[in-house]
Amino acid sequence: MQFNFFDKSRFYVTDTIIEKEIIKKEINKDSILAVHKMIEDSIKREQELLRQKYLDSVLNAEKKIQFPNNDITILSSFFKKLDKAKKKKVRIMHYGDSQIEADRISGRLRERLQKEFGGFGAGAYAVIPATRKISIKNEYSDNWVRRTGFGPYIDTAVKHKKYGALFSFCEIMPTVKDSSLVYEASIKVGKPTKSYKHCRDYRKFDIYYTSVDTSIFTFLLEDSIIRLDTILPSSNIKRKSLQFNRAPSSFELKISSTSSPLIYGISLEGNNGVVVDNIPMRGASGTEFARIDKTSLKEMHQLLSPDLFLMEFGGNTIPYMKSEERCEKYGKYLKSQILKLKRINPNAQVIVIGPADMAKKDKLNFVSYPFIEEVRNAMKAAAFETNSCFWDTYLNMGGSGSIQDWVSLSPPLAARDYIHFTNKGARKVADMFIEDLMDAYTFYKNNK
Repeated sequence: MQFNFFDKSRFYVTDTIIEKEIIKKEINKDSILAVHKMIEDSIKREQELLRQKYLDSVLNAEKKIQFPNNDITILSSFFKKLDKAKKKKVRIMHYGDSQIEADRISGRLRERLQKEFGGFGAGAYAVIPATRKISIKNEYSDNWVRRTGFGPYIDTAVKHKKYGALFSFCEIMPTVKDSSLVYEASIKVGKPTKSYKHCRDYRKFDIYYTSVDTSIFTFLLEDSIIRLDTILPSSNIKRKSLQFNRAPSSFELKISSTSSPLIYGISLEGNNGVVVDNIPMRGASGTEFARIDKTSLKEMHQLLSPDLFLMEFGGNTIPYMKSEERCEKYGKYLKSQILKLKRINPNAQVIVIGPADMAKKDKLNFVSYPFIEEVRNAMKAAAFETNSCFWDTYLNMGGSGSIQDWVSLSPPLAARDYIHFTNKGARKVADMFIEDLMDAYTFYKNNK
């Protein structure tokens, strides 16, 4: 059998060969060069498309929950607790500025998780909430007063910093009875009619308090006393609970004492499943955790036993930022707050949620504030340096200029102050975050 081999020179095309072919076939050299140019342009376009696909994939990844060192296992301990939520309670405490007021973002997250993993109730809130919440229905006697320990609303009448986990407390103003001062007040808790389904039901009522003198807590259902507790004096934050087989249409708590107990919050929840506390702090920057008494924060957190903190801040610092150095300094402050929370709650995880796009008037137009991205980057660094996760509201909205787009939509997703979300916009942000949280949970389930 005979084998014939090609000469190796036939596998290579040199410029000389090309020129000979051009002469042989009488093809114009300029045409060949044009073909070469077309090929080069095609290769460049392909490279640009690949580069853009890479950038798009990076951008898409940055819209998801971001993990320090891309270590997605950081949330595994929290997800394990979610898997067992039908038997044991899982608590998420959502701290934030005015963007989370009215339970708009927290409420949607709560309903999704309670539907998925079980749980009831609106979680912890103040006797007098900072703003109206659709998730609760409270009535209280008019001699309650709210004391606040955050933002520009710090109550100068308070000479201590013991504000607890909700950064506020409520106390009773005295009334005159038989020529003496008495401290008597009431709280009536009803079923909200406009809230999400699982929020309307609950199995447990908790009240968190301190008391200088002995107080009487009287629980009434349809004007009948169902329980009467004598509350002994305590400078430490304590909890009193009332259990229900199912949530009544309403019940009432009456408090009487020779001095006002301080009520650090009440809570409606189940005995298992997911609890989400909505803790809005208007005007706050997220650095307030260092400004209140650590002991009261620790006492209440130990009673609440949180498993995950959501820290949604940044918006109140952006208008005051004048340099990148100030942004970095803010990030360091935030880092110290996260570390404080983790020292108090070593088994809890943290997700930092960055600020939204914001705009201010510049002549006739609205333009995004400078240093939004620098503040966002500083917050992300604070998260990563404390082994916490980060979620980017700004990027998920569409980045710079997106707030103008959200305002101009019909119906609008942002208010005409070019800062706050509308209810519809808050739901959209909540849904984007929930989707990413559940994506991370699904990844955990598929890879455990």
